[in-house]
Amino acid sequence: MGVNIKGGNNSVGLVNVSSNYELQVVTPQTEADAGFVQISTEMDAGDVLGTRTVLPPECSDDYRLRVGLDQTLFNASFEGTAILTTTYSQLLTTATVAQANGFLTLNNGSSTTSGHAAYVRTYRHFPTFGTYPTYLDMWIREVGPTSTNVISEWGFLYITAQATQQPIDGIYFRRASGGALYGVVSNNSVDIATTTAINVTNVPSRDGVGSFDPTESNHYLIVYHNDVARFWINDVMVAELACPAANAQFTASSNTPVGFRVLNTGAVSPTARQLSVGFINVGFGDQNVNKPWSHALCGMGAGAYQLQQGNTPGPTVTRASGSAGHPASGTARIAGTWTATSAPALNNLGGLWTSPAMSTLASDADYPVFAFLNPAGTAALPGKTLYVTGVRVGEAYVSAAASTNSMLLSYILMVGASASTTSTLDAATTVSGKSICIGGHGFTATETVGNYKPGFEMDFDSPLMVPAGHYFIFVVRPFGTVTSNTLVVTSSLAVNGYFE
Repeated sequence: MGVNIKGGNNSVGLVNVSSNYELQVVTPQTEADAGFVQISTEMDAGDVLGTRTVLPPECSDDYRLRVGLDQTLFNASFEGTAILTTTYSQLLTTATVAQANGFLTLNNGSSTTSGHAAYVRTYRHFPTFGTYPTYLDMWIREVGPTSTNVISEWGFLYITAQATQQPIDGIYFRRASGGALYGVVSNNSVDIATTTAINVTNVPSRDGVGSFDPTESNHYLIVYHNDVARFWINDVMVAELACPAANAQFTASSNTPVGFRVLNTGAVSPTARQLSVGFINVGFGDQNVNKPWSHALCGMGAGAYQLQQGNTPGPTVTRASGSAGHPASGTARIAGTWTATSAPALNNLGGLWTSPAMSTLASDADYPVFAFLNPAGTAALPGKTLYVTGVRVGEAYVSAAASTNSMLLSYILMVGASASTTSTLDAATTVSGKSICIGGHGFTATETVGNYKPGFEMDFDSPLMVPAGHYFIFVVRPFGTVTSNTLVVTSSLAVNGYFE
């Protein structure tokens, strides 16, 4: 039966009620009289699943609250028009893939022909560790989501035959023929768990205006560990799958790539289906990984040895010639005339180099051998900071004998210059390179071909920082009398670091 509670007006033995008709409750202030309060956190309000998902906080045996420290494993956007072939594998059956306007679009040619397929996946595979969750965030928009005779899939997805194959391994969203959306788990080429069709009626739009529309850019999230996989759209949980009791984990392999596929299973009608991927982030949760940030960034494909998003894919480092691999044009080994303060200044982050005869140079003058321009940021190319954590100058080989005088080749790094010339000054719109002397090689007047000097390296506990639009310059400066000296030296430079 109903009980009426009225305000006690602060009278002894009577409870008070606020002006908003709320019972005013204060827990006991005396420890001996205190009861217990159960604390839980709401993961999801149940707008789609119908029931709230609530979990309790967890404490260790030492009464410490378990606190998650997430670690980003992979982060990718799609500026520019050049697909990073160093990061993504493209398996195509006639259907095409293109990158433009901040999206990587599968089936951008709008194929409706049966058997055509486009599958893009990361070369890198991502792990799961027991009960520590792995997160995959994806920002995606679709074209033709209700078309028939076509499926599209996105998430952790591994396939080797894009046009015919049931996914080998994966935890992913699947847009079926006709438009129904599912959460799916595949293990060893079998779907071991599939949700009923996801009901998106109560899923909001990403920006909160109107209702969910798959043709808009929406935020899809997959969170899983060995026991449960959860699927989210725009911060609402839309599906939950438990790992079957017969399996130790969801997928046959504990490491799976991020992948995206559009497959025409028949003659598509009424319009072609496309899948446009705008952003990806993979994270690892609830464990203090202590992975150095430089390691994390290099794992994302941001090592100093490779070009970044928006550029033509390739390395930043020269080798000997176009026929020997990247790059396809001039290198420091065939650089021609060296000019004080300005040349050869090749746009490479290290590599092989050969000096001209010392007699063609000036003593105590700067010769910039490599002048790598860290690309300036644009709408099509993200401006990233280059951190140099170490360098190694290779063995110096005498490729033409010396004569007349002894020589010292001093090696200098200049970072942060706004131009490739070493004489650039600090001014309102220019920045000079800041120099660090890292060592040198000495040669006698009787050096013969085949002699060499040991290489050396230097690590920077405080990294050298090169902003976007500025230069990393490797300078060779000769000391000694250069007149009539026929010495020619071949050596190399290796640069360790990462882009952020």
